[in-house]
Order: sequence, then C-alpha cells, then structure tokens
Amino acid sequence: MKAKEKGIFTILCDYLPDNPGRHVADRYYCVSSLDRDAVLEVAREEKIDGILAYASDPAARTAAYVGEALGLITNPFQTVETLTNKAKFRAFLKANGFPTPEAYAFTELETAVSALATMRGNHVVKPADSSGSKGISKLLASDPPRKIREKLAAAFAVSPGGEIVVEQFVKRDGYQVAGDGFVLDGELVFRCFGNSHFNTRGVNPFAPVAASFPSVQPPDVLTDVHATLQRMITLVGLKNGPLNFDIFVSGDDIYLMDIGPRNGGNYIPQVIEQATGVDMVSATIDLALGRPVTLEMKPVTVPSSYFILGSQIAGRFVGLSFTPDDYEIIKSNLCYVVGTHVPRFEGANKSLGSLVLRFTDTETMLRLLDAPDSWVNVHVQPIRKKEEKLWISSSPAPQAF
Repeated sequence: MKAKEKGIFTILCDYLPDNPGRHVADRYYCVSSLDRDAVLEVAREEKIDGILAYASDPAARTAAYVGEALGLITNPFQTVETLTNKAKFRAFLKANGFPTPEAYAFTELETAVSALATMRGNHVVKPADSSGSKGISKLLASDPPRKIREKLAAAFAVSPGGEIVVEQFVKRDGYQVAGDGFVLDGELVFRCFGNSHFNTRGVNPFAPVAASFPSVQPPDVLTDVHATLQRMITLVGLKNGPLNFDIFVSGDDIYLMDIGPRNGGNYIPQVIEQATGVDMVSATIDLALGRPVTLEMKPVTVPSSYFILGSQIAGRFVGLSFTPDDYEIIKSNLCYVVGTHVPRFEGANKSLGSLVLRFTDTETMLRLLDAPDSWVNVHVQPIRKKEEKLWISSSPAPQAF
C-alpha cells in the first residue's frame, strides 16, 4: 500500500492465489517466492527497477538472488543466506566470538532422533530456514521419545529446505528485545528496541503475541545491544536495508537469536512509525529503487504495540469482545469472518488477525499485553465431529473491524 501511495507500479509474486496483496498490487504472478529462478524470469520479463521481500526470511533470499542477477540494489546473497539460515547464522556467531547457544543442524529425522537420545538438558528445535515462529518447540529432558520425535517432525514439516536446528535452551533476563532497524552503508543508523510478549500457556509459547515499544531494558544494556548488532552487521557484510531482530539478554551476554535482513512482520514497521515518527517502509522502498534515503535516530514518544489475535482451539469463529481500558485500537486486520473455521494459533501463519494499539503509558501497555485475557476475548466454538463436513477451511480476505 505504501508503494501505491508513492505512485510506484507494483508486481507481486506469491503461490497463494487468494493472497490479499494481489488486490493491491498492479500485477500478480502465481509464482512462489521460494522459486528463485521463476521469480528471476518474471523480473526479467517485467524489467523491474527494484525488488524487496517484506517480512519473510525465505523471500529475502530470493530477493537477494534476483537482485544480484539483475544488478539491482541488494545485500550480498551470501550475507542474506547466512542471516536467514539458523544453522549458518549460529556457525557465523560462534566463529566470530558472539555469545550463542550450542547448536546442531540435521537434515534427517532419524539422525536427529538418535542424537537427541544422547543430549542432556533442555533444547529448542527450529526449522533452519523458516520464519514467523513456525515449527518451534522446547525439547525437555523429561520428554518421552515419542514426543521428541513429534516435535522434531513438526520442525522438519515447515522447513523449505528440509533442515532443522536443535540448540541449547537459553534463559533470558526480562523481556526479549524485539524490533526493527535500518542499515545504510554498513551503519545501523536507526533502530527501535521493544519488548516481545508471549502466551506462555498457549499452544505455542515460542510464538510472540505482541511487541511493545519502548524497550524497558536498562539503557546501558540497550547500548550494548546496539554495539553487538553493529559488530555483527560489519562482520557479516550487511550493507543496506531494513533489519528485524529478536535478542536475548542473559547476564552480561547479548544473544542475537534471530536477525532477519527485512522488515518485521505483524505491522512492526507501522507500530514503530506510530511510536517514533520514522517511516522505515518508505525508506525500504526508496532504497530498493536507488532513491536517496536519510533516517534519523528518534526515541519512542507514543507507547505502541501490535497484538496478534489467535485462538487456542480450532473451531467456528464466533467473534471478539474487548474490555475498555487505557488503550486505543488504531488499526485492525481480521483474516476470518464470523462463522468460518479458524485454526489453533501455532505460529504467525495461524493467526486470526492483528491489532495496532496505542497506550496512555508504558506501564499500562506492559500490564495489558502480559495479561491479554483481561481485555480481549476470542470466542471460538468447538465443532462436533459430525459437523466437520460443514467447516469452511479457506480464509476470506482480511476484514477491518
């Protein structure tokens, strides 16, 4: 939408014929963003002036591949590959002396199952090359072999390249540091640090349900986080563009858990613009087209967040209800209409929709986001077995409410 507002002709590639973006783009190709050569063919045919991937690590690899092939503005493909593959990124961090959990990569389920039988302690399993918290789960030392196999298989199932990473569980201090930044000529010229919020009692306690700004980590810690990010940017060879990050603070250590060379999903750039006035989406578009970009570091002046609407059970969507408090819904996006079947919230791809929120103060924001059941209710009716044939599985276009 931002590109359209700027008068730019837009072309969308996506394998989903009902992708809501096709209703905004000037031209649509039913081509998977994972199919690099197919996207390259489209780019050549259309004689594009720029390419970018929004909120997707797998698509970021394709954008870099196409950008390099056509001589467009992009980050080096090898850099993007390192950042968007968790196995490669963990190896990079370890080789360059960054704190990082001990990690093991697997491309075969049986090999992973056998290896886990000899590992002690708790671990986390993730698809190596996906995003949106899909397929992530905690492997407990007390888990029976059957459950370990199920968790490993679930991670393999959502890995485009058939690779998973099993890494030691790291206990963080306080909130996970979330947010987006922007790099120009290798320098982190802007970043907005926030707090990740999780539903620890939910179906997937590793899938964030909100990110709030500003971060409440101490200022000296955030100074160290910035310095660690800048050192990583320099060493990995990231030159220009947006940066999405999830970072743990544990004692004196800064763990760069996930770094995506692209804008964050769930309206993070829009939330940051509301919070700071800095428009990173416009900057991303202008950069891709070779236009001048200038960003200034600005603090958060409006406590803001996104919030993901998700159901803990699958069933028929009945509706939403909200309890008044010191917050304001600025934007809403609902992917299902009342009466349709909704999935359990297991990751970003299973959400019902999302909200952009504004709060009176940071304390109120944290209080509400840490206890979402106190102000928002998602009403879903379980479906009896005999009614399954009536379920509507496809999601209609997003609805505002």
